Amino acid sequence: MKRSAPSPRGGFLTGHLHRIRHDVLGLLEESTRDHGDIVRFKVGPLVFHLINHPDHMTHVMIRNRRNYDKASRSSENIGLICGESLLTSNGPAWQLSRRTIQPMFHRSAVAGFVSSIAACTRDMLDGWKGKDETDAASEMMKLTFRVVGQCLFGADLGREAETVESSMHRMMLHTYHRWRSLLPPPASWPTPANLRFRRSLVEVDGIISRLISAQRVDPPETPNLLSMLLHGEDAETGAALGDQAVRNEAITFLLAGHETTANALAWTLHLLCRHPEWITRIREEFDAVCGGRTPTMEDLPKLADTLHVFEESIRLYPPIWAMERRAISDDEIGGFHIPRNSGVILSPYMLHRHPDFWEEPEVFRPDRFLKRDHESYYPFGAGPRFCIGSEFALAEARVILPMILREFDLEAVPGQTIGAEPSITLRMKNGFRVRLRARAMQG
Repeated sequence: MKRSAPSPRGGFLTGHLHRIRHDVLGLLEESTRDHGDIVRFKVGPLVFHLINHPDHMTHVMIRNRRNYDKASRSSENIGLICGESLLTSNGPAWQLSRRTIQPMFHRSAVAGFVSSIAACTRDMLDGWKGKDETDAASEMMKLTFRVVGQCLFGADLGREAETVESSMHRMMLHTYHRWRSLLPPPASWPTPANLRFRRSLVEVDGIISRLISAQRVDPPETPNLLSMLLHGEDAETGAALGDQAVRNEAITFLLAGHETTANALAWTLHLLCRHPEWITRIREEFDAVCGGRTPTMEDLPKLADTLHVFEESIRLYPPIWAMERRAISDDEIGGFHIPRNSGVILSPYMLHRHPDFWEEPEVFRPDRFLKRDHESYYPFGAGPRFCIGSEFALAEARVILPMILREFDLEAVPGQTIGAEPSITLRMKNGFRVRLRARAMQG
C-alpha cells in the first residue's frame, strides 16, 4: 500500500493556500517541527511535498534526477519573465544553454571580473561620501546590477539601475503571487496586476534589446556573456542560440545575476551590524592581505573570514530559499509515496535550520565554516543544475564586503522592522537602512 506523507491541517477546498499566501516560512517551520522531514501540502487539487533531509535532496537533485524536471508551476511563472532559459528549461535546450554559457563562469574568467567588481564598488562608496544614511538593500541591488552590466554585458548600466531595481521587484512579486494562487488569471488578460507586470517587462526588455543591438553592430574586443550568446556555438553540436534564446538568457542573468547576490549582501550587512566583532575580523584580515590597495583574484583565497561570514549569511538567508521540481513518474522518498506530476519543494532555508545537522542553527556562527564538508548546505543547489554563477557570487562578496567595511562604519537605523519577504528570492521586506560614518583611512 502506498503511504502518504503527513500533512498539517488545511482548508477543505483550498488546502494550505491561506498559510502559503500569508506566512509560508512559518508554515514550513511548523510543519517540519510537527511532522518531520517529508511533509505533504495541498493547494486545491495540487499536491506538493517539502523535502527536508540531505539524503532526500540528493535523491531528487543527483541520484534520481532524471525523474525530476523543472516543468513546475514556479518555472511556468518565472518563464513569463525569461521564457525558456537556463533557469526554466529541460533536456537538450537546457544542455545547449549550459554548455554555451559555462565558459563565462570558469575560474579563469571570474578572475578577470575582480577589477570591475572593485571599480563598481569604488563608485558606490564615493557616492556615499557626505551621506548620513542609506538603504543598504537598495544600494546592493544597484551595485550588483552595475557589476553584472560590466562583467557579463560589457556595459555601464548605472543609469538604468533604479529602473531595473523597481521593475525586477514588481516582476518577481507578480510571478510569486501567481505561483501561490489557486486560479491565477491568464497572463494575457488585462488585469491591473498583469498590466503592471507587462510595463515592467517592457522596461527591462528595452534595456536588453539596446545591449543586443549595440553588440551586433560593434562586437567587443574582449568577449563577454552577451557576445558569447550572440556569436558562440555549442562545441558538441555546432548549434547556435537563436535571437529569442539570446534575449531569454540575457534577462535570466540580469535577474539571477544581480538579484540573488544583492539580497545575500544586504542580509550579510544586517548580520554584521548585529555582530560587530566580525566587522573587526574582516577589517583586520583585509588590511593584512591588501593593505590600502584594491583586492585582486589572488587575494580572495586569503580572505577566509569574509568568506565564512558570507557563507553563514546565505545559510541563514539563502537568496533562493526554495526550489521546485516536478516528479515525472511515481517515486518513493523516505518511505512515502511521491505521486507523478506532483511538486517537490527543496528548501535551503529550512534545511539550513535543521537541528539534526546544524548546531544552534538559528545562531550566527561563521566559524562553523572552518569545516568544509557540510552535507546539509545547499545555497547553490546541487548536481548538474548547481548554480553556474556561484564562483562569481563568492568573488563579489569577498571584494564588496571588505571594501565597504574598510571605509565606513555602519549602524542599523533604530526602530526599523527587519523581515524576510519570500518571493522568488528572499528579499528584505522593508529594505535595510543604515547610518554611515566615514572611517579615517590608515596609511
